[in-house]
Amino acid sequence: MLQKKGNRVGMTGDGVNDAPALKRADVGIAVQGATDAAAAASDIVIANPGLSVIIEAIYRARKIFQRMKNYCTYRIACSTQLLCFFFVSIIFYDPSSFCSGYDLPNSFVIPVICLVLITILNDGTIISIAYDNVSASRQPERWNLPMLFFNSCILGFIVLIESVIMLSMALNHLHGSTSPVLSAFNIDSMNYGEVLTLMYMQVSIAGFLTVFAARTTSFFFSRKPGNLLLSACIVANLITTFFAAYWFLNLSSTSSGNIPKMHPISWKLVGFVWGYNLLWFLI
Repeated sequence: MLQKKGNRVGMTGDGVNDAPALKRADVGIAVQGATDAAAAASDIVIANPGLSVIIEAIYRARKIFQRMKNYCTYRIACSTQLLCFFFVSIIFYDPSSFCSGYDLPNSFVIPVICLVLITILNDGTIISIAYDNVSASRQPERWNLPMLFFNSCILGFIVLIESVIMLSMALNHLHGSTSPVLSAFNIDSMNYGEVLTLMYMQVSIAGFLTVFAARTTSFFFSRKPGNLLLSACIVANLITTFFAAYWFLNLSSTSSGNIPKMHPISWKLVGFVWGYNLLWFLI
């Protein structure tokens, strides 16, 4: 009757007469000392006395579910951010139109080495979600994929808007041109190589910070992150900041194709990117 109403039913037993019910239940549990028939018909066989192990199993399973949901949310949000940003920047942004008299490409493209770095550091952060601190739900968990996808896309599009605004400000600050926001912070005009490095740093750090918003349904500080997750995010952000300030991964001494070399950015600009990302993260 309970199964016909759509409920998940568990059954415990130890005797031969319990075997049919254990078989029909969604989760059949044979307690310690159960007969061979009951154990064979069950999904779980308890080796220790008592039923407390069932409560522990449910508790752990619900925590695993929360981590899986957080992983999916973060993965979808990051994929939305990266794919949509690169699509928008390539299709709708022409750096040569922002500054005449300079040999600039007709579309904004970040070098492949940057994508490799973002992917490697991003994957390292995602793996650490498996060890995050989560709270087990009081009610049975169910997948709500449309809502999960919707919430993830909202996070991704917020970070996308953040990156697009930063790209617009950076391109308007090229080679003697001035962006009102960057000028207000006394940041000198940049060359195109610095803009590439700036956007690499901004996109990377924005993605890493998203994990703290994806892991909770409330404010990001409502639950302390796991030590491994926090450490992974700190390391990933420090590595990204180091590369931005001391970029040295140009694969040749000359520009390759239509993509100019990337150049290190000043610590003032590094600080501006961090402040900008943190402001959007709090919003």
